[in-house]
Amino acid sequence: MIQLQLRPRPLRLRLPLAALVLAVVTLVLLGAGSASRAAPASARATRTSRSPARTPQVLPLPFDRAEGDAVFLVGARIHVGDGTIIEDGVVELRGARIAAVGGSDRMSAIPAEATRIDLAGKLLTPGIIAAHTQLGLVEIDLEGSTVDAERNGGSPVRAGYDASMAINADSSLIQVSAIEGITSAAVTPRGGLLSGQVAWIDLLAGDHRGIVARPRIAAAGQLGHALAGSRAEAFAGLLEVLDDARFYRDRRTAHERRELRDLAAHRLDLDALGSVLDGQVPLVVYADRASDLLALAELAKSTGMRVAVVGGAQGWKVADALAEADIPVIVQPSANLPDSLDQIGARMDNAALLHQAGARVGIAVLGEAHNVRNVTQEAGIAVANGLPAEVALRAVTLELARIYGMDDHYGSIAPGKVANLVIWDGDPFELSQWPVAVWVRGQPIPMRSRQTLLRDRYRVLDRFGEDRDE
Repeated sequence: MIQLQLRPRPLRLRLPLAALVLAVVTLVLLGAGSASRAAPASARATRTSRSPARTPQVLPLPFDRAEGDAVFLVGARIHVGDGTIIEDGVVELRGARIAAVGGSDRMSAIPAEATRIDLAGKLLTPGIIAAHTQLGLVEIDLEGSTVDAERNGGSPVRAGYDASMAINADSSLIQVSAIEGITSAAVTPRGGLLSGQVAWIDLLAGDHRGIVARPRIAAAGQLGHALAGSRAEAFAGLLEVLDDARFYRDRRTAHERRELRDLAAHRLDLDALGSVLDGQVPLVVYADRASDLLALAELAKSTGMRVAVVGGAQGWKVADALAEADIPVIVQPSANLPDSLDQIGARMDNAALLHQAGARVGIAVLGEAHNVRNVTQEAGIAVANGLPAEVALRAVTLELARIYGMDDHYGSIAPGKVANLVIWDGDPFELSQWPVAVWVRGQPIPMRSRQTLLRDRYRVLDRFGEDRDE
């Protein structure tokens, strides 16, 4: 018997060339349409995915210069900023950086010809940092031409607004703040759900080219009932923007070809959130009510993003949850009155209770340009209400630098850090104390401001009467 093995014959299409091209184009268009229709589902799916946080890269700062002659600050009681205290300390400065730090045993190693500044009986601390401030963006609140703190427009999503582009180095408020010990500031735009990009500046008056140490160190936002008529809607809007930012980041080419669905914000605003999604910079959100703080804690845990809270009036109520999610809270201790219903329960020992729960705490004068120098008074209030003094010092120096990802360069007196230093006669948190000298980027600044010049001019009023008589 002969068995026949049947094999399928290949299918041969005999189509005209034009028909073949039409068929291929049709298949491509159908595929693109399917991808477009599937986009919302994939966007929703990312809401529960956890993005791996990337380790922030340590980058040099633009003002670093070649090492100059060494300057030695000797004899002071050094409060390093991390809780360490060095008696009769020695700090060696070279250029804009701290070269070495040690105790009195380093005295013998100081060259005889070196510049040596005796600080016996003084206190030496890291430069104070101002957080969540509009310093350099606002000069006169009621004069619109001097206010660059927010982007106009109807959209609540303004993440692409870069505050570093508008810093006014000639602002009189920079000198006013600097001579009170404020050496750096996290300049933060305001308004909307996502306000824009935070800039890190050193308080060098008049230095238009060099005042910005690093732009875009964080993205700023806020939550609350007033944003959308419901705090639930405001948080849902934040989730939608973050989802769309992730969706856009992975489909830039398709977006340029107009092959995507409508997105929640302009492409520049979505693009600006890429570093937040990657964990390279934090999302710093102003929120006071406990429910908003819990929502932010859940966001941090579910996405792996770095999230920080500003305000946190009811933070003490959910301190354990904030500590568990490793969410730092920047508070203003004197804000113990309910300016809004979100702040009911605000109390002066908020910082102490957060610290006791294991949460990281920063202290600042929030949303201000004119009175950021009062941050040492705020720290004193926190100390008076239970926060340990060295923790309070860390809360206005190293912890703030850490929150904004700048602690490799700022916040403590350590080798390699930027030489931003303040010299005091006594406890910096006492109202009767003010700086003896301030160093910014390794150089002492003039201890004068518009206010001190006016004080000196009008201190003796009698001479103006004499001038008129002449």
